[in-house]
Amino acid sequence: RARAMVLDLKDTLAGVSGAVCCTAFGLPFDVAKARLQQQHAARAEYKGLVDCLLKTARIEGPLALYRGFLPALSSAVAENSVGITVQRSLRRQLGIFTESSKNTRYSAGTEVALGAATGVFTSIAICPFEVLKIRLQLQHTSGRASPGIVAITRDLFRTDGFAGLYRGLGAVICRDVPFNALFYGAYESMCTLFMRWKQIESKDALGSVYIFLAGGLAGCTGWSCILPLDVVKTRQQAGSSSGTILAVAREIAISEGWQSLFKGWSAAVVRAFPANAGLFLGVEVSSRWIARLLGESGADA
Repeated sequence: RARAMVLDLKDTLAGVSGAVCCTAFGLPFDVAKARLQQQHAARAEYKGLVDCLLKTARIEGPLALYRGFLPALSSAVAENSVGITVQRSLRRQLGIFTESSKNTRYSAGTEVALGAATGVFTSIAICPFEVLKIRLQLQHTSGRASPGIVAITRDLFRTDGFAGLYRGLGAVICRDVPFNALFYGAYESMCTLFMRWKQIESKDALGSVYIFLAGGLAGCTGWSCILPLDVVKTRQQAGSSSGTILAVAREIAISEGWQSLFKGWSAAVVRAFPANAGLFLGVEVSSRWIARLLGESGADA
């Protein structure tokens, strides 16, 4: 039991390290994605990703691209510390159940199932941070001081109560379960392919370039498939749409066209590669460093 707790703590610290890398690389694109998704097709302020990034930086200053950094980092830490810990714990439990070694590579279907289960836990952990992040990112200021996270939180509690922090939870779960299924499934499967290609048995021996590529491609795969659910989540959490997930999606499709359900695709995918490449590189490198610090032969991932 003590060893299991050490392994869980190691995975949690690795998740935190990965989250810092993920936020630093990806937040400007996340801000652009939120703004593109929120705008109505009939009165669009931005023509696309590049236009959104340039206009935001020119009118509001470059730091506006890092608006919502604190809740974004908090969300990333919550999501990835929980996600990495749960996913690796599930893999270890599966190894015990099947009497497999820690270096056993599972089928793509098994990795997808483990990722889906992980998504349930991460959804609950990140929803409050997602709500605050969206509210901060959708503020438009030009030289004026914008309300901080304390003011945003106070207003949210005053209008919606504690339940406001879990506004759009259903959409988060519907987004994150399939996303994590594809995300972790694609990442582990690509690592397995790279390991076979390099003829190595342990993921600990896989080079940083391959970890970077696997993480980036896994992020692009996941986001490409679940973007309509992310658009619905953004509208619900921003307070501009209410109702069930299907009702909001149908409203968007009818009033703005089905293509509006894919708003922010370029921002999401462009962000996904560096952010998730950085995430897994941070996770794997810190895991190996912590393992050496503890005198282990390798990361027990």
